[in-house]
Amino acid sequence: MVATTPTKRASCYPRGTSVFSVTALPARQELSTSTVNIIESRKDLAFGVTVTNRGCAQETKIPVTLTIPASPTPIVRRAEIDQINPGEEETVVLRDIGAVPCADRTSIRVDVEPVPGEATTKNNSVEYPAIFALGP
Repeated sequence: MVATTPTKRASCYPRGTSVFSVTALPARQELSTSTVNIIESRKDLAFGVTVTNRGCAQETKIPVTLTIPASPTPIVRRAEIDQINPGEEETVVLRDIGAVPCADRTSIRVDVEPVPGEATTKNNSVEYPAIFALGP
């Protein structure tokens, strides 16, 4: 059923994870890939990234990266999902976003590192169009 040993993990197919959703916190605003997301810039801004294990094996230590283009350097936050079972979803929260580029159209990119043996990786990265609005 749930493969947990290295031998069984390598023998099941398919294996893989995907980005299920991204939510701007604390507003609980689920982001859309098809429309520009207007996000309030706040000191406590964070993003919840929900990842789905769509494979046959329990996966562990899955790196998640959020990137927002900014000048002079992009905003990059990283976190790790400790463990996720087949067919389940896990959410990791990326905090301490810092000063975001306000008023200009930008993007929020989320990448989930492929797991060993993952064949389909096109759903491991998602980009959301965004405009950050000045908040309180």
